[in-house]
Amino acid sequence: MASKEIPLDKIWAIIQSSDKIWVLASLLMGYIAIVARGLRWSNLLEPMGYFPKKWNNIHAVALSYFVSLVIPRSGEIVRCTAINQVEDIPVDKLFGTVILERVIDTSILLLFVGMAFLLNYDIFTSLFEVTARDADSSSSRLTLIWIALFALIAALIILFLLRTKIMSTALWSKIKSFVGGMKEGFLSIQKMKKRGQFIFFSIVIWAMYYFSMMAMLKALHMHSYTWNESLFLVVAGGLGVIIPTQNGIGTYHLLIKYGVLVLALAYAFYPNLSELEIQEIGLSLAWLQWGAQTIMMIVAGIVASIAFALQRKKNNAST
Repeated sequence: MASKEIPLDKIWAIIQSSDKIWVLASLLMGYIAIVARGLRWSNLLEPMGYFPKKWNNIHAVALSYFVSLVIPRSGEIVRCTAINQVEDIPVDKLFGTVILERVIDTSILLLFVGMAFLLNYDIFTSLFEVTARDADSSSSRLTLIWIALFALIAALIILFLLRTKIMSTALWSKIKSFVGGMKEGFLSIQKMKKRGQFIFFSIVIWAMYYFSMMAMLKALHMHSYTWNESLFLVVAGGLGVIIPTQNGIGTYHLLIKYGVLVLALAYAFYPNLSELEIQEIGLSLAWLQWGAQTIMMIVAGIVASIAFALQRKKNNAST
């Protein structure tokens, strides 16, 4: 299963043949997930006595995705500062709720991984084997990981040795206060009254991710890939997005491409196609899904930027 260069014109031809109605449906589901995430955030802020406008929360989430397209993982900071500017909610408490959301979403992703692993153990093994063979720069990445790990350990040792001096500074007091606010935000779930809504919105978010993939499979006429295969591909793509790149570019495409391949080989979905031709279909799926969701994030992010600019202007005019 050696990796070969796939011509872009073949990928484009497959994408052009897609059913555009299903593509639009997948795109819409992606935005519904953003809306649900914004509404779920309100459930975490209300126990602390904060009641921001629902659309401000939704726009903040959209803006976070938009910014993360340029700088990976920076969106969460922008999301909190945006709400702070228009709703005057402390950033530390906002950030605490965001961390809590990440813990919950990671737990749900792990649940999906566990389900997909139990249902497709052999296919998961094949996926790991295939992706390992394709990593041209795996050795250099491994070296960078070891360097980063060594630097982290060295930094922790230095901080431990200088802990007395650090704890006596004014900066430490500010950090301690910020961490206290984060802790209050993180523990807001204990005082949540609308837990049913929180659970409902969490289900909606992940259901949209799942059905969005199902819609794209239908868009590319991949009718052999049903609910189980969709679950497997959602998990494969989710693992690719976890890696800190611009919206998972590269890693997402790699895992979806080989996910489609190993599923096709395991269940003989395309008996008359070569492995390279199946990879072309997989890469087309990855680019279509990634491209549609990225366009949606850009449009939603621009709308959110305009909405926050108008909100700040309105707030300044009223003061």
